[in-house]
Amino acid sequence: MYLPWSYIHSFECNACGICCSHFSVPLRPNEALEISRKLGRYYVEIRKDRLFLRKESRSCPFLLSSHLCYLQMLGMKPRACKLWPFYIFKNPEYGRREEAAFSSKLGTFYIYVDPRCPGIAIGRPTEKLMSAIEEAVEIWLGLRREQVLTTSSLKALARMGHEPMPKIAQIEDSWLLSSIGPQIPEIGELRNQSHRGALYRLE
Repeated sequence: MYLPWSYIHSFECNACGICCSHFSVPLRPNEALEISRKLGRYYVEIRKDRLFLRKESRSCPFLLSSHLCYLQMLGMKPRACKLWPFYIFKNPEYGRREEAAFSSKLGTFYIYVDPRCPGIAIGRPTEKLMSAIEEAVEIWLGLRREQVLTTSSLKALARMGHEPMPKIAQIEDSWLLSSIGPQIPEIGELRNQSHRGALYRLE
C-alpha cells in the first residue's frame, strides 16, 4: 500500500538495489528508442503493447557491482527509475486527498510513496524531503533531467563501502567499456548482434 507523502519523515537513497531488482521498468517511447539505438534492441521488450526494460532473473542488467546505474552514468536513466519511490499524479489516485496533496510553484500534485524502499523513514516531513519531492515533480513534468536529492551520491556510496566510479565528465567510452568488462556487452557488438526472439522495430 502506498502512503501519502505527508506520512514520510525523510528519504535518502542508500543504493541497496531493491528498486533495480524487484520491479518492472516501463519505458517511454523516446527512452526505449535511445536504449535500443545505443545499447542494443535486446534491452527493450514489449509486453501487452507497452515498452519495458528487459531484465534477466529480475535484476537490471545495467546495475553495476559498484551499485551505480550504468544508464544514469550515460545520462539515459529512465524516468520511472528516477521517480521511485515517489508516485506522482494530477488526481488522488490512491485516496487520502488532503494527506497526499503537495503544492508548489508548479501547481498541486498528489504524491504517494512506496514504503518498501529502505531509504524511507516514517514521521513528520523534513524540508529536505519536500525539496526531494519538488525535484521529483520537476522530473515527472519533464522540466529536469539531473538528479541530486532523489538518488544516491558518490560520497554516500563511499561511506557505505562501495567504490564509486569517476565523475561522468571524466569518463570516456573506452574507459567505461574496459572497466565494466563483461557486465555490459560492448556497444559496437550490440548494434550488430541479433538476439533470437528479441528483435522488433521501434519506429
